[in-house]
Amino acid sequence: MMNAAYVYLQIYRLFDDVTPVRADCGKLCNKACCKGDDSGMLLFPGEEEVFKLLNPDGIRVEKTNLQYEFEGKKHTVSLAVCDGTCDRFQRPLACRIFPLTPYLSKDGSMEIIIDPRGKGICPMAKALLLEDFDGAFVRNVRRAFTLLMKNARFGAFMKMYSEYIDEFGKFYD
Repeated sequence: MMNAAYVYLQIYRLFDDVTPVRADCGKLCNKACCKGDDSGMLLFPGEEEVFKLLNPDGIRVEKTNLQYEFEGKKHTVSLAVCDGTCDRFQRPLACRIFPLTPYLSKDGSMEIIIDPRGKGICPMAKALLLEDFDGAFVRNVRRAFTLLMKNARFGAFMKMYSEYIDEFGKFYD
């Protein structure tokens, strides 16, 4: 992804002033998604470049066993692992949009859904519908991934990622 770090840094700005709900949702669950304990969020294609530039305290990047194919090559997905103390403005995109996530439907269209992986820790992911989230937040999530989907490598990643999400969704239907 050409100029990936620049693209992600611009996308991050969409989430500087919007959050999933108009209240501090961390009060509902005692900030369960920011506890650290070696928990992590998958990085989207090219996003690892941001962390090479920023080298933020409290976050380390590790490789996962997830791979996707693009242009005949296998690409390994990275994970940003948090110790619970990261700077809010240096979080990866997956943290900024939690508990929502992008998803490719069976017909190949991009959707924004409540992340089934969040249902085990996030009261909002368990109890709310997409329309219950702040409208500006949902629009910005949609805007970010509409832009990212213009990149062919990102599209290849999303096919694998959506199948991965489907595996988690089986436990919460």
